[in-house]
Amino acid sequence: ELDDASSLALGRSLDACAKPDDPYFNQLTRILATRAMQQARYFSSGAAPPSEYVHYGLACPIYTHFTSPIRRYSDQMVHRLLAAIIGWEPLSSDVLDARAMTDLTDNLNHRHTMAQYAGRASVGLHTLIFFRGKEVVEDAHVIKVRDNGVVVLVPRYG
Repeated sequence: ELDDASSLALGRSLDACAKPDDPYFNQLTRILATRAMQQARYFSSGAAPPSEYVHYGLACPIYTHFTSPIRRYSDQMVHRLLAAIIGWEPLSSDVLDARAMTDLTDNLNHRHTMAQYAGRASVGLHTLIFFRGKEVVEDAHVIKVRDNGVVVLVPRYG
């Protein structure tokens, strides 16, 4: 039974969700559990209530994410705001425009989603290319049934 009362409880439940005779059962369970979770989204702190600042997976009540500012524009935005907060750089007036910031974060979210779709499509294309003309019989776990086919996890191929 999965306990989703907290991220820690869910993690423990997922750790315990294993079959000794099937090493991929736990991986499959984790895939299904995390795919059902709400995707992380960029937003301007003034455009959402503080209850939205939480990171469920990390059990953090207030969370922001950024990496090197050379990678993504969203990271540059966070670095600029943090630099302004610590007095390293002046605060740009355009970050005070709530509508502009909402439009910007909506665009970032859309582009992030499209990049994920492109990545999945690329994996699908290369999988088709790899298996073209081959007949393969393997054990698989059905993850999803669709009108036009099924989505499976084939342990041998990841």
